[in-house]
Amino acid sequence: MAEPLRTLTSDGTEILIEQLPHVRSCAVGFWVRRGSRHEGAGEEGLAHFLEHTVFKGTESYPTPDELAAATDRLGGHVDAFTGKEVACFYGKVLADQLPELLHLLGELVTAPRFETEELVRERGVILEEIAQSEDQPDDWVSELFYGGFWAGTPLAHPILGSREQVSSYGPAQARTFFDHTYRAPNLVVAAAGAIEPGPFLDLLKPILDRLPKGTQHAPIAAARTRPFLLNVPRKDLQQANLVMGFPAPDHHSPDRAAAHLLSHVLGGGMASRLFMELRERRGLCYQVGSYLSPYADTGALQISASCAPAQLRELVQRTMVECARIRQTGVEADELDRAKLQARTGLVFSQESSSSRMFSLAHQAIHLGELRSLDQQMAEIEAVTPDDLLRVAQDLLDPAQLGVSALGTRRGADIRPQDLVA
Repeated sequence: MAEPLRTLTSDGTEILIEQLPHVRSCAVGFWVRRGSRHEGAGEEGLAHFLEHTVFKGTESYPTPDELAAATDRLGGHVDAFTGKEVACFYGKVLADQLPELLHLLGELVTAPRFETEELVRERGVILEEIAQSEDQPDDWVSELFYGGFWAGTPLAHPILGSREQVSSYGPAQARTFFDHTYRAPNLVVAAAGAIEPGPFLDLLKPILDRLPKGTQHAPIAAARTRPFLLNVPRKDLQQANLVMGFPAPDHHSPDRAAAHLLSHVLGGGMASRLFMELRERRGLCYQVGSYLSPYADTGALQISASCAPAQLRELVQRTMVECARIRQTGVEADELDRAKLQARTGLVFSQESSSSRMFSLAHQAIHLGELRSLDQQMAEIEAVTPDDLLRVAQDLLDPAQLGVSALGTRRGADIRPQDLVA
């Protein structure tokens, strides 16, 4: 398989192309290096607002109906999402539909109309999305965690924004944010599949030529974590929901692989420490897991669970005991081997479709600043030793740095500071 082609235009747009000769599909993503953490004061929720409203009409497709019909004519899949640090508009189609896919995605990132009537209608849809998120306790307890762990920084506010803010947004706010965000240096175009680089670049050039040059967005402020404990009552819940999190390495840290494997050992599968102890041996919960959330300059190793309110304090206490055990004695060789196999398997599976390859290319370019082969990524995992895991566990799983958000029933969650010390 040929190495991916990586080019940078004179205006600063990065283009990534990987040919996959064994597939007949192609996936393309237009990635904007701006997410919710890049929003300024009074702009909270605008990155997500734009993700929705660019679909309400463009210069070539003036109405939502025309845009939807053009999407269906592709015969594939078109979607978008907004994260803390990026927004993405992407699609996957058969190779012969690539020109039409590029045209449609190009319209979204260069030529939205922002018609008042359509934005008012879509604003109502986003308000419903916010309400739905608040109705889902696992979503809401995660928002509470972000709000506490990164309090005072843009990482703390919800990607969706608040009802009050979203209700105030219209064409003027959308156009202003679009104009200073959707610019050539902020864009990455990633493509993988049955793609010929020369014709692809020819199709892409008129789209990129329409992008404003230079950047008008201030650098992001550093995000620092802080320990906290938050118990929030919710009278409509039958179970308590929990997120516990420790500061973790950012995308560029040399300890990123060790932290990833530590998360696997702690709560990454059915043989993980927390699953075996909390569910299998103690019957305290149905689901528990841990995961890593890295960002450009910070990160979190998060543990999530839900259980009967009466069992929440014991669940927290026993979680802290397991974290203390790993800090004190490290992990067994077979645990590390299982974690490495899980990580390697996930990597290989992520290489096996055009869309997953496209996502992987963009992730590496945006967050790591380099493209790394599968062999290089596998070698990084294999190089982690038990001593590395012990060192990282001792650094990360520090109770003094722990953040905890708990969403309880009517009487609250009632986690106490003494529950957080093993």
